[in-house]
Amino acid sequence: MDEYATLVNMRSQAEDNPGKGGGAHGWMRVGGALPEPPRAEDRDDPLWQELTAEFNWYDRAATRSRITYQILKLTALVAGAAVTVLAAIAAPPALTASLAGAIVVLEGAQQMFQLHSNWISYRSTSEALRRHAFLYVADVSPFNDPATRRERLAAFLKDLTARENTSWTDTMRQIEARGSGQQR
Repeated sequence: MDEYATLVNMRSQAEDNPGKGGGAHGWMRVGGALPEPPRAEDRDDPLWQELTAEFNWYDRAATRSRITYQILKLTALVAGAAVTVLAAIAAPPALTASLAGAIVVLEGAQQMFQLHSNWISYRSTSEALRRHAFLYVADVSPFNDPATRRERLAAFLKDLTARENTSWTDTMRQIEARGSGQQR
């Protein structure tokens, strides 16, 4: 059975077993959670617990970055529209200039904290973790060989962590270089 068919089968089983989180809407209730491994030894495995902890962190960080980014952007848009209206109705210049200054601060904060790129990076990482968790639970490639599945999951987590650390370090160096006036 290929990976897609296995995942469709898992969904079908969830829908057919209302007491196990299934039912017509049971699959939708899974939401952002990872699947639970059917074997107790997998659920208690420190490697699975690490994958779950990593997923939870990246999922929350992505959501936090997205919400903060969207709030800052929406606030800047509203403030920008208000500046236009205030200028058109000849509002006091100090009020118009203050609102324009707030837009600069909002945009600067978004750039300084890299909210958009963090949102995309964190969401991408959490979805990679979710995809591998589903493959691991479904016992499909690359986790279908009982003799190597733990090692493959460990290698995936190690590679992902190394990539994220490298990406973070590169981003911090770029921000530092921009702050000191040097471009890389």
